[in-house]
Amino acid sequence: MKEFKRSVFIMILLLFTIIFSSAFYFSVFSKTQTDLKKETFKYLLNEVIDISKNIENYNKGMGDFKTVLKNNPLIRTNYNNFLNTFITANLKNIFIVYKDKNSKFFKVLADGSKNPLDRFEFDEKFEPRFKNKWYEVLRNKKPIYFRNSIEGIWYTFLYPVIKDSKVVDYIIVIDFSTKPVLFIEKNLKSLRKLFMSYVAIIIWIIIVLAGFIFYDLRRENEMKKLLKKVQEFNLSLQKKVNEEVQKSREKDKQLILQSRLALMGELLSMIAHQWRQPLNVIAGVVNNMQLDLEFDEIDKKKLKEYNEKLKNTIKYLSQTIDDFRKFYREDKQKELCDVNELIEEVVNMIKPSINNKKIGLKLKLNCKKPVKVLKNEFKQVILNIIKNAEDILIEREIKNPYIIIKTFECDNKCVIEINDNGGGVALQIKDEIFKPYFTTKDEKNGTGLGLYMSKNIIEKRLNGVLSVYNNENGAVFRIELEVEDEYKRDQGNN
Repeated sequence: MKEFKRSVFIMILLLFTIIFSSAFYFSVFSKTQTDLKKETFKYLLNEVIDISKNIENYNKGMGDFKTVLKNNPLIRTNYNNFLNTFITANLKNIFIVYKDKNSKFFKVLADGSKNPLDRFEFDEKFEPRFKNKWYEVLRNKKPIYFRNSIEGIWYTFLYPVIKDSKVVDYIIVIDFSTKPVLFIEKNLKSLRKLFMSYVAIIIWIIIVLAGFIFYDLRRENEMKKLLKKVQEFNLSLQKKVNEEVQKSREKDKQLILQSRLALMGELLSMIAHQWRQPLNVIAGVVNNMQLDLEFDEIDKKKLKEYNEKLKNTIKYLSQTIDDFRKFYREDKQKELCDVNELIEEVVNMIKPSINNKKIGLKLKLNCKKPVKVLKNEFKQVILNIIKNAEDILIEREIKNPYIIIKTFECDNKCVIEINDNGGGVALQIKDEIFKPYFTTKDEKNGTGLGLYMSKNIIEKRLNGVLSVYNNENGAVFRIELEVEDEYKRDQGNN
């Protein structure tokens, strides 16, 4: 009961840690989202301000700007075309107006609309929406911007040009789009949802693992109670026998539980290795985005590249979870498979762990004939043998360690050989390594069930042969599997 309560406490503590950590990162993400939107809008506004100043400086070089446009139709046309050069996907309209002293209307001096037929005529009357904003510019003589569409995409920027430091001579009007801000906001919202989804998945995995642990502990407690009743009932006749049986059963339970925990530990370790690099990629993308924003180097192309890179990385993380989940799914029937593909799937899962320990891994896969196997059980055998080789290379501190996996065809059989340069299996234990509970590792790191289970799977469930021999560098585990009979007949007919 104490062990059960301690496990419950540890799981609850772990869940709260993940939840609070997620809340912290979510708040940081939200602040980053707000800052990014703000800086992007500021960038767009600064671009519009710069365009307005450039137009103002250009007009100063024309002398009496209004008089020149009034007296020269050709110059007006050229000037309208000049304004049109500033039109982009994010800038819809650029035109120049002034307030007629003798009427309540504004009048247009120049219009840079893309289509010349849509342009205002020179001195044409213009009555704007949101008049209060325009009169505010006339009063305060300062630039302002305001939203001019319900969707919130288009903003109008009014830039007053002051004459003799007293009155507004004319106003440069630019309608600009905030689509880049909305684009960033949309993508960040999607990224935030994905982040929360993966947090939920991690919590779900922890809950499932906790369920397995609680179930095992509960079953163990029930078994103890049952055994206690049996012992009490037969105490007078078989006390000594029952004590020995109890010891044996307790030892078996500890070994099986240790094997289960080792498998779960390897699962979590491999997931950690698979996720480390993608998480670094995501952190790098976010950091690059922040740097680009600080130096005003962000644009639509870069944002698209960042978004694509994040989507691909997140897809990789999701695929990793699916791969490991499929790996531990129970096989119901044999399937005709390409052993090379199954081996590559195992290698893809364990490769980050192998690389992290600086162990070379070479594949020479030349078996072209398919065999009928239980896919996940076969992959479990391959994983057990590779993990044993990895442990030996680390334990013996082999210089330039490597593992080589070969497949080839021999006498209508598909042969798989996994060898390493770890020095081989000692002759005195060569016949013992496939027996249950035999291990050369200490109790902490070995259960003695891996190779025993592997031999049972290959020889009893897959009708193959699993053996071991030494070459000049180390041990070679050899698996021989019969080629599917139907495939043989097809080959004969051809």
